[in-house]
Amino acid sequence: MPHRKPGRTPHPPPTGDLVVRRARPADRDAVLEMASNIWGGNDCLPLVLDRWIADTEGAFLTATLDGRPVGLAKITVLSPGEIWLEGLRVHPSVQGRGLARRITDATFREVGKLAPRSVRFSTSLGNTASRHLGESAGFWQVARIRWMWGRPLGGAVSRSRAATGDEAGTIGDLVRRSGCYRAAGGLAGVGWTFPELTQRRLRRLIGRGQVLVSPAEGTIRAVAIYDFGKIDGDLCLGYIDGPRRNVLSLARDVRRVASRLGKKEASAMLPVGEIADTVRRAGYDENIPVDAVVYELGARGIGEGDEPLESLLGRTVRANEAELADLLAGFLGDRAGRALLRENVRDFVLRHVLEDSRRATQGALQPLSYRLKGWGLRAVYRAIIDHLLAGYGIGRESMRIGRTTASVWHRGTRIATIAPGRTFIDLTLTPGDGPCFPADLEAGGSHVRFDEDSFDPSVDAYRRVMLRIEEPSGLEGALRVIDLAMQHVLTDE
Repeated sequence: MPHRKPGRTPHPPPTGDLVVRRARPADRDAVLEMASNIWGGNDCLPLVLDRWIADTEGAFLTATLDGRPVGLAKITVLSPGEIWLEGLRVHPSVQGRGLARRITDATFREVGKLAPRSVRFSTSLGNTASRHLGESAGFWQVARIRWMWGRPLGGAVSRSRAATGDEAGTIGDLVRRSGCYRAAGGLAGVGWTFPELTQRRLRRLIGRGQVLVSPAEGTIRAVAIYDFGKIDGDLCLGYIDGPRRNVLSLARDVRRVASRLGKKEASAMLPVGEIADTVRRAGYDENIPVDAVVYELGARGIGEGDEPLESLLGRTVRANEAELADLLAGFLGDRAGRALLRENVRDFVLRHVLEDSRRATQGALQPLSYRLKGWGLRAVYRAIIDHLLAGYGIGRESMRIGRTTASVWHRGTRIATIAPGRTFIDLTLTPGDGPCFPADLEAGGSHVRFDEDSFDPSVDAYRRVMLRIEEPSGLEGALRVIDLAMQHVLTDE
């Protein structure tokens, strides 16, 4: 849940009897009174309140203080296992006192009862409180969306037509391969809700005539999908992709559909970028666009028990920092509009954009290197550190540096200890729980000693090994043993 900054005095918790429970019809008037004090009285809650209270598939929670509703949260089931969170509200009189966290905790308990396979929510780009709350709870951004509006356009649909049921397979293939689909994380927005654009949903929308294809005759080159919001029935263009010319005509035709259906406007919720920019030029420019972010619980590609996304990508950035610095320096130098020296720009990147982990790590460990008598062993010591950094992204934040040793940690486990002496470097490796060092291990120039208590006879291997490097010639063998250990650590998760 949300973390407090060190040294910051937390707000006092709400006083009185605070209870988070399911909302009841008797709460209606108090909830409406609370909504009248939020967003200048423009809260959409009155339009959905009765439906939310009556929802038995999801849950509508209210936090009461001495029996008076002071907070809300809605859990909506979009499809089996697809959970959408919305409607988080806190009464202005108790904001900033940790109530949102209490409601979020209760929300997760309720979500756990619904066998979720995905949990998502959306909020405006500038809603820092909501974003911090979600990010602290383990949500990751899956899409950034631009919400736009256009006036209805008179006349019949001109250059497109409604898709037919027998085209669902072809359209599904086009959609899943498209940039719009990838940028939206496989979702298609409709009125601040972003359900998955599954084949089942696509077939349902085709059956309702809400999928347009272009051109009207011949091979399908572009697809537009719209739906209607549950709050006030707004028509919302939630997906569109294809060649620019076709996208422009399809977007205008969606405005024509809005006119035919008697809608006051046609909205569009599309991924920020080229597609959204093109649609805006098709007449969705009646108001200043609003940017929203869509969050999903957990990071895709990361399973339970895997290395967290922050750790994995942090290591990846550090391991490729030199290449990233070169790429960014080239990009910024080309865009700066001046004839700048490339190395000046690269220095700027390493000072202000990237952390320059090589400098930070070598700087933190330099005092330990002075324990070594000769320059040759000092070079070996630096090479070992550089190998861990450049090869595996193990940087300063993964090390604990003492007066005589530096230890390397990964996911809470110490995997290596580096101890420089006057005439040697002792390197101890203990990667993970399982043995990975064969009994016939050779380190080419380094002295090898096993911890006999770590021997596993079933695989004829040891879990813990100590190397002593006394000459620069021992570096190559030591790096091979480090590779063996690190590969075991990073594949044993």
